[in-house]
Amino acid sequence: MKSCILTIFNIFFMAVLVVAQPKMFDTPLSPRLANYEIEVRLDPATKKLYGNEIITWTNKSGDYIPDLQFHLYLNAFKNEQSTFMKESGGKHRSSVLERNGGWGWTQIKKMSIGQNTVVTDSIRFICPDDGNQMDETVIQVMLQEPVKPYQTLIINIEFEAKLPQVFARTGYKGDFFLVGQWFPKIGVYEEAGDRYATEGQWNCHQFHSNSEFFADFGIYDVKITLPEKFTVGATGVKINEQLNQDGTKTHRYYCEDVHDFAWTADTDFIVVEDQWKHVKIRYMIQPMREYAASRHINAAKNALEYLEEWYGRYPYPTLTIVDPQYGGFGAAGMEYPTFITAGMLWMLPDGIKLPEEVTVHEFGHNYFYGMLASNEFEEAWLDEGMTTYVELKMMDEYYGKNGGSMLSLWGINIMDSQLKWIFYKIRPRRDVIFKNSWEYKRGGYGTFSYNKPALMLLTLENYLGQEKMKEFTREYFHRFKFKHPTTRDFINTFNDVTGEDYNWFFDQVIYGTDVLDYKIEKITNKKEINKLLGVFGNPADISDTTTEKSDQDDSTFSDDPGETTWSGKVYVSREGEVHFPVEILVKFSGGSQVLENWDGKERYKVLKYSGGARIISAEVDPDKKIWLDVNFLNNGKTVKKYSAPKLKYNLRWLFWTQNILHVLSIFS
Repeated sequence: MKSCILTIFNIFFMAVLVVAQPKMFDTPLSPRLANYEIEVRLDPATKKLYGNEIITWTNKSGDYIPDLQFHLYLNAFKNEQSTFMKESGGKHRSSVLERNGGWGWTQIKKMSIGQNTVVTDSIRFICPDDGNQMDETVIQVMLQEPVKPYQTLIINIEFEAKLPQVFARTGYKGDFFLVGQWFPKIGVYEEAGDRYATEGQWNCHQFHSNSEFFADFGIYDVKITLPEKFTVGATGVKINEQLNQDGTKTHRYYCEDVHDFAWTADTDFIVVEDQWKHVKIRYMIQPMREYAASRHINAAKNALEYLEEWYGRYPYPTLTIVDPQYGGFGAAGMEYPTFITAGMLWMLPDGIKLPEEVTVHEFGHNYFYGMLASNEFEEAWLDEGMTTYVELKMMDEYYGKNGGSMLSLWGINIMDSQLKWIFYKIRPRRDVIFKNSWEYKRGGYGTFSYNKPALMLLTLENYLGQEKMKEFTREYFHRFKFKHPTTRDFINTFNDVTGEDYNWFFDQVIYGTDVLDYKIEKITNKKEINKLLGVFGNPADISDTTTEKSDQDDSTFSDDPGETTWSGKVYVSREGEVHFPVEILVKFSGGSQVLENWDGKERYKVLKYSGGARIISAEVDPDKKIWLDVNFLNNGKTVKKYSAPKLKYNLRWLFWTQNILHVLSIFS
């Protein structure tokens, strides 16, 4: 009887525990292979973290795995010999790492498997990417027994970390803390057939200047303890907070089906809250910048609306937006699951849309970095390029209707898509899109991970039409959310949705360095006077019946009445190696015009017209659909001279705007 009562009590007690556990989704959205329970304490004076974490990790493969590998990202800022510091020279974006006390690091104090198997002495640093023996951002732990297929391990880690002065997405500035990539994080084990793996292996790259992150999905349950005066924001949902006797407060955050966790704390934060459908938006802004809250929040709502329509539903119930402290802009413009950092310059006019651009871009990452979660080390374009594509689409749609989506000031209107084209045009042949992020030559990462992929996708959308492109984006997201898709998955999905093989295009643009450039070479016109052919009467009275003029100078031409007709030619050439179907608009005197289609494969094409009005102009891609074209200035010719071609001066404005924004970024 006693044992029966005890059994009933145990069942009841376990039921209470299950009910008491946080829960976000009724059905898991991801495999949940790497789950973290973390307790961390921040000492604001020393800028140190003291943490304990329990990782519940499952070997999803059929392999016997002899070791474990972990990222220690903060060790990138440990000294000047780390791979990150050697590649970056201590500079990231417009920030410089403070070398006098500004270093950061992570140290594992103890690691055990289960309750009893201590493996701390088996830890060693490895450098799988570049052989830099001084780099300590990846560790390997050899196990006494291999992890069996489909076995689940409980890994206990006690660690200590020092945050750097704000630099490269993480760190502190005074009492402002942005805590990213701060805990020991297990790598991704890939068996043969996963992504590009030909055999079982750990995918656990070193932290590079141009690389971001890749990790398995799981559940994060994190308790953050720090002095009570701090306001805290973090990934996921706040479960509760507890005031401690020592004047500290413990904040508990919880999130399911994410692959990372970041948090922030500041004594000065002002919190502005809003709602979009099921999403609670929390904007954490610095004093004196409250006036900008509506700009960031409205931009976030626009992004939520757009991405839901074009890709799919944002499933999480929260979105936190962080405005870094003055002088802490090294933490601005970064994404983590349900948590992004933006940034606001003091008294920035409404006509400069940098706050909106940063907000929609960083939130867009929650789809590509967050839910699709491609490998940013190896295929950064699947996150950065697709995010930049939706950024320029959102900016032009929501902010470009009555002027420039990025700049509308002093009569100058600049669209986001135009700026992306300028950045691409600077070095279009320098590298390929498909490449490990750390292997790009200097300046190549931004061009070929961000700008060229975005222009590639915009070009495809203009060619296919919005509805077909939307069908593709929704299908791609539906197929691969929470599954780490690859470039191969992207291309296969595109071919499936369109019903055609577009490998010919992706082979050129993703895997090649050639450029696309079509040009109107010249226009010729020949006057034809309709008379009977042959010799009638005295041959001496017969004169020439044709006159030919070519190219731009049409000063001697006039619209002849009566019997005069014209024959003409338009010469179109392919200057670059990349070919793509193109339209050519030909206009004639009298107002008629014709739109020709050319597959663009040959080196040149001659369009011939006879027995009609004379040609007055021709233009390749008249609607500017092909954003991969590296030279818009040679796209058109006219037989009349114009003193100020509109396109030429638009591009000059773009050039100066680029320099203005560059100066602003330096002083931010």
